[in-house]
Amino acid sequence: MAGKGGGAWKVAYADFVTAMMAFFLVMWIAGQDDKVKRAVGFYFQNPFANSEAGISKTAPRTGSVPEFRVAGSIPQSESITLGRGRNSYNQRDEKSMATKLIGNWVFSDKEANKYWREQTLQHRVLAKESPEVLNKRDTVESVANQMLAKKLKDEILRDVPPQASKLYKDLFYETTADVNWTQIAQDLLLHY
Repeated sequence: MAGKGGGAWKVAYADFVTAMMAFFLVMWIAGQDDKVKRAVGFYFQNPFANSEAGISKTAPRTGSVPEFRVAGSIPQSESITLGRGRNSYNQRDEKSMATKLIGNWVFSDKEANKYWREQTLQHRVLAKESPEVLNKRDTVESVANQMLAKKLKDEILRDVPPQASKLYKDLFYETTADVNWTQIAQDLLLHY
């Protein structure tokens, strides 16, 4: 029978196996946490972004999988066992888009650049006089970095216009929640 053209079952079987593989892959992805779903969605949007190997390290803000964030934090969330799928897939030193935008503004805007250069020099002097440095518990650069990061965050978050609606304030605070203030402060300390 196979010699007389009876091999159509092989094509049907191959289609069935492919469909089952796709079904189980979708079921596996659906069972993962939101970070994995976002990573898979971002990969299929632009598989060759920022990588020679085809792994997208930074994600665009638009995507097929929406981000769900809850205001507030879970007490002692680091000590709660949530399974393998809850681990962070981002490197800690990877910059967020908001971090990049604020960093670019600090270095490219003439007034901001001048102001933050002065603040960097002042915080280096203040760090030398801090108790942590005087008691040799910390370095000048580390203390200056902490102080400058706090100053950056406080001043930029303080500059929200009071007449802005609640929606715009909420959007601003949500966007700046991902900013790595320490990284911007380190960049300032390296340049000045």
